[in-house]
Amino acid sequence: MATPHKAGFVALAGRPNVGKSTLMNSLLKFKLSIVSHKPQTTRHRILGILEGPEFQACFLDTPGLIDEPSDHLQKSLRVESSRAIREDADLIVYMVDAVEANPEKVGDTHVRPGTPLLLVINKCDRDVAETKLAAIEKAYSAVLNPEKVFRISALKGQGVEELKAEIVGRLPESEAFYEKGQLSDRWERFFASEIVREQVFDLYHDEIPHAVAVVVETFREHEGGKPDDVFATLYVERDGQKGIIIGKAGKDLHRLTERSQAMLEAFLGRKVNLELWIKVRKDWRKDPRSLKEFGYST
Repeated sequence: MATPHKAGFVALAGRPNVGKSTLMNSLLKFKLSIVSHKPQTTRHRILGILEGPEFQACFLDTPGLIDEPSDHLQKSLRVESSRAIREDADLIVYMVDAVEANPEKVGDTHVRPGTPLLLVINKCDRDVAETKLAAIEKAYSAVLNPEKVFRISALKGQGVEELKAEIVGRLPESEAFYEKGQLSDRWERFFASEIVREQVFDLYHDEIPHAVAVVVETFREHEGGKPDDVFATLYVERDGQKGIIIGKAGKDLHRLTERSQAMLEAFLGRKVNLELWIKVRKDWRKDPRSLKEFGYST
């Protein structure tokens, strides 16, 4: 008798910067989600598909959960995360930062009873006392009632294989939701914008990365080894932010373009001609119409 096929949606949840994107990339063994040490990097629900002959795990990398959103963009991100956790998931992997978590202030996890949950304490490769790890585990277990607790390092890969085996074992019996071999439900155009945005987070500081929205205007593939054309616009909220991104004599924009092009070529496995423009859209994060135009639900 053949082994039943298993498939399901697994939401990676938690506060900003706990390592959700790093974990998904580690599970997939492919860099699908952009990563930054700065908080609130993830702005979209990103689907990553891990499969084997008898299973398909559909991971939902969600924006970090924010208790008190300060603008329409943050409100949109919280809705996106809550929907994935409460409506889409067959299993929740709730992540906690071993270094930053305060076991005395768990706060609202935005998780409601009913969906099986695994508690994952991340960044355990760091110098964290056993007494603190035990306190974090106890405090979050009291609130979340997890099926099991894991201590991992998503960055170093420690404990990730054990976590993966547990996740796969808990998937419900089901046919595959997506065609075999498919890595995500997003188009290359989307990942092009995310790669540019990741480099913005890496190269610029303070408010600049959070004030940037990237819109790919053109994604044109060519045959015969000719580089693809990718033209994108970076929207900022102030003229001063535009000047910072461009830099003196355009030096910083040139560096951003070069690095983004190299990362995009590595992702696609082919040559790319990338061009970036900067435009000002005043207070776009507070404008529902701009958010919709830039691909954020409101």
